[in-house]
Amino acid sequence: MSSTTQRATSGWVMFAITMFILAGILNAVYGLMMLFNSDWIVFTGDGAWLVDISTWGWITLIVAAIQFLAAWGISGGKTWGQVTGVIIATIAAVNALFTISIYPVWGIVMLALAVLVIYGLTVHGDEVA
Repeated sequence: MSSTTQRATSGWVMFAITMFILAGILNAVYGLMMLFNSDWIVFTGDGAWLVDISTWGWITLIVAAIQFLAAWGISGGKTWGQVTGVIIATIAAVNALFTISIYPVWGIVMLALAVLVIYGLTVHGDEVA
């Protein structure tokens, strides 16, 4: 593989690291939004339900903290960082799917970022120097 090709494909890993940090920041904001605005009224055919989403807020904040830690490990070329990154990106994607009905735009953005991170780490994760 030539050095030009190596640099071009290594850009995917840098992209994944950057997106992982961005996803961590967005998850932190997203989690804080759920904590500060934790009471939701959901209208169904059976009536109105008061739903508390503060637990999802805490889960999202924990995921954000682990995303920052994994991004640090990935940038250092650590295998545990890449494995943790894929696992946490998968959890973040599932979390985005569960909360997409509450915050649709945020949920779609977080899902897209998680998919891009998973792609970058699984396809080009071994190219980190």
